[in-house]
Amino acid sequence: MLIDDSELMRRLAGGDQQAFASLLSRHSKLVLNVLYRIVLSRDDAEDLCQEVFERLWRQAPQWRDEAKLTTWLYRVANNLAINFRQRVQQRYVLNEDLLMAECDAASADADAEVSMPSLGMGDDALMRALASLPANYRAVLAFRFYRDLAVKDIAEIMGISAKAVESQLGRAKAQLKQNLGGGE
Repeated sequence: MLIDDSELMRRLAGGDQQAFASLLSRHSKLVLNVLYRIVLSRDDAEDLCQEVFERLWRQAPQWRDEAKLTTWLYRVANNLAINFRQRVQQRYVLNEDLLMAECDAASADADAEVSMPSLGMGDDALMRALASLPANYRAVLAFRFYRDLAVKDIAEIMGISAKAVESQLGRAKAQLKQNLGGGE
């Protein structure tokens, strides 16, 4: 019988390391996948994923069953990824050479488990187009199209209104289309 997340969190709050291992096994690939789609670097996504689960471990004693665990995990992952991307952008002046290097590294880091699905175009072009989007746009795209989450769930994860999510999705898709040569 599969133990639900709420029960595992109760056990984790009591210090049960096996409960933590079960939660990690159950959710880490999903969290890693979302992080990768936001930060576009396998190494950075792995570091951030570890931080998400460190926070889960520390949060467990205060855990209240007010939201789904996946919503909490995605919210923490999103916040960490957005903050990470802002720190990176502040450290470097993005230019075309740096963008190309970042996209090349992201493509090389991708493996079968955490990679961008082919959309019938060059993966390099897709990675460059995604890398040029703001991190919050990549986040809404990842949650909507890779995790297939409802707009209201994305709004809860990102701490914004459903209307703002819809707006960001529209802008992200338009900008992505333009970056891929399909816009004006």
